[in-house]
Amino acid sequence: MSKDLEHKHLVKHKHIRRFDSVSLRLPILFVISCMVIVFIFIGFLYYRFQTRMIEQYLYIAKGATSMMALELDGDEVDDYIEQNFEMEEYNRILDRFYSIRDCYPDILYMYVYRLDHEGGTVVFDLNSVDGTEDAGTPGEHYEFGDVFMAHIDELCEGKEVTNLVGDTEDGYMFTYCQAIYDSSGKLQCHACVDFSMDELRAQDRKFIYSIIAVTGVGAVMIVLIAILRIRKSVTEPLDRMSQATEQFVYQTEEDYANNIQIMKGLDIHTHNEIERVYHEFISSMEKSQTLMTNLSKARTDIKAKDEQIGQISEEAYRDPLTGVGSKAAYTRKMKELNEQIANGYTDLAVVMVDLNDLKKSNDAYGHKAGDMYIKGCCHIICERFKHSPIYRIGGDEFVVFLTGQDYSGRIKLVEALKADYDECYINAADEPWQRYSAAVGLAECASDDNTVELVFKQADAAMYEAKKAFKEKHGSYR
Repeated sequence: MSKDLEHKHLVKHKHIRRFDSVSLRLPILFVISCMVIVFIFIGFLYYRFQTRMIEQYLYIAKGATSMMALELDGDEVDDYIEQNFEMEEYNRILDRFYSIRDCYPDILYMYVYRLDHEGGTVVFDLNSVDGTEDAGTPGEHYEFGDVFMAHIDELCEGKEVTNLVGDTEDGYMFTYCQAIYDSSGKLQCHACVDFSMDELRAQDRKFIYSIIAVTGVGAVMIVLIAILRIRKSVTEPLDRMSQATEQFVYQTEEDYANNIQIMKGLDIHTHNEIERVYHEFISSMEKSQTLMTNLSKARTDIKAKDEQIGQISEEAYRDPLTGVGSKAAYTRKMKELNEQIANGYTDLAVVMVDLNDLKKSNDAYGHKAGDMYIKGCCHIICERFKHSPIYRIGGDEFVVFLTGQDYSGRIKLVEALKADYDECYINAADEPWQRYSAAVGLAECASDDNTVELVFKQADAAMYEAKKAFKEKHGSYR
């Protein structure tokens, strides 16, 4: 064999050994990369699975504690602790709590505690669902575990805490607490629910083990298939594509266009899967560029429209002085209620409130005092009707549409509102513009009332009767 032939033979075998080495290493590297991605994906799935479960429990917890909060009177918490089972209201609330928990089978513990920086005092406590834990005695003080105490400062400040998850003496638990305030806005206690996360942990492990098993089998199959399919024509195009992607920049639309031109400049023609991947890659890059352009334009348009809509909505439907609904919002609500009445809805009452002697406050003490007078009168209305929409339809006129809970207690609420104004009016220690007074009229929707305007007129008439009585008693001005 001549030297030239021997040299060619050696070069040929070197290329063969290089091909064999790359053919073996490339699929192994590919599989290792896939395995890394899979394990990252598994970790993400595990995190997402647990997060979704916690989100579901959080949704349930908020619903349950909101229902608990509706049953509690923040002003009566001290009586709940001191008198507890001797109070008819306490026993009614306790029965209601058991009914609420029956609607949420995932809840393990349900209780109401007055929290402090050392632990919590029992206000209400229910027996555990599984019967392993008896209810705590009202007034008894408990010390919480590390998970709870880590957030005790936030809880005592009335802040919402959604990450009370960890190991406790009762197992791996998720806890949610909703703050309860009294009528003066002071934090009084927390309505709390606990969920057991032990079963979720077991499900997580089973899920992860199954994914790992499936991934292991898939990895073996990928190695075998890849070793059989890899050819010399694969490595060089992939390497060129890899080097090209290292030059990519993803900051501006012009960068995306340059990335596409770099990839097209490779001009790969392997007549196999790599070529198809190459063209699909370019196609995806072009689609991404189009999407980025459209997305950028859409974001700009949406931002401009949102700002415009937000400004219009704020101006049109919110009274700038008091923060309640405006005349425009009132008109829109009237249309909505008329549609409901036309469909047979009658559980509606209208409260008309007309401020007494607003002109006197403006004339005698200035419009700033008059504005304070309007806001103070409005605040009293808002405090009494917390579950109903309130609208300012004139300088000194307010309308409240009572539905739901406020409708059920309408007589009591209206009488309480009148008492509030009477109490302010006779308080000579306050400044004149702080002695709030208003005439109040109530009317209920009857079966023969076919529009809300008819109910409004009745409420307006009742209000004028109250205003007439006020003037006869106190004069035109106080």
